[in-house]
Amino acid sequence: MAIEHIILITDSLGSARQAVDPSVHPGQAYSLAVCSTLRSFFSQGHSYRINFCDCPSKAEWSLHQLVHNNVTNTRVSAGPYPATSIDFLCSKSVISCLDTWITLFNRPTIQGRHFLPLRDRNQQFLQPSYFKDGSWLPHFSQSVILYTRATRAILNHAPIREYRQRFFPAECTQCPCGHCQVET
Repeated sequence: MAIEHIILITDSLGSARQAVDPSVHPGQAYSLAVCSTLRSFFSQGHSYRINFCDCPSKAEWSLHQLVHNNVTNTRVSAGPYPATSIDFLCSKSVISCLDTWITLFNRPTIQGRHFLPLRDRNQQFLQPSYFKDGSWLPHFSQSVILYTRATRAILNHAPIREYRQRFFPAECTQCPCGHCQVET
């Protein structure tokens, strides 16, 4: 008796979608192998089908929980050349860029003389980061206007004449109040 209907129960529909996605992505070789197998399965007749069902781990359905525990405790070898996978190379590139960014960021000549250094709750200087929206964004993300103003204050990129004189030195830099030579 042939199997005509497969029900796949998963707590990660995103992973299931990626497993059957033949487009270019880091796990494409695995997806192509899955698609090849599915092609032979579906070519056996029109009644052959697969259903994907989402069952979150937190539901703790006994059968799903058993499979979930088995899968999460299973360790698979990364293969003979793990340091050449696309994920590894992307990760290495990101770490290298971030290290360079932090090194350059800590040089006063790169920051500029008007940069506003921010500190965390422990009074440590915040370093640039791309994780979870970076170092500063989570603190100002309630409002686009607040975020814009905070960015201008931190970087001293306010639309004032002192800032504009860096790019347009021939323009007038006097403050509109008439009392200051440069609007700051």
